[in-house]
Amino acid sequence: MRGKLIALITIAAFTSGCFGYNRSAKRWSYVGNTLLILGGGGVIATDLTAAEPEKGLTTTAAKPYDPPFSGVMLAGVMLVAAGLFGIVFNATRPIVKSSR
Repeated sequence: MRGKLIALITIAAFTSGCFGYNRSAKRWSYVGNTLLILGGGGVIATDLTAAEPEKGLTTTAAKPYDPPFSGVMLAGVMLVAAGLFGIVFNATRPIVKSSR
C-alpha cells in the first residue's frame, strides 16, 4: 500500500508543471515545488521511522541481500531533488511579459 502511494505521488509530481513563465505562474510553481520538498521529506521520514520486520537467524551460509537503502527512500530523495531543482530553475528564469 505504501509503495502504491509513493508511486502515485511521484507520478503526480513529475507530470505537473513546476516551472513558471510569468509572475503568477512562478508563484504557483514555488508552491508546487515546496509541496514536492515537503512530500519527499515526509516519505523519507516515513521510511526511516517504519518498523522493520524481524529477521530470523539462519544457520545457512546463504543470506538474503540487504540493500543499503530502500526504493521508498529513493522516491523521497527524487521528490526533494525535483523540488529543489524547480526552485533554482524558477529563480534563474526570466519573467515573460504576456499581452493578456
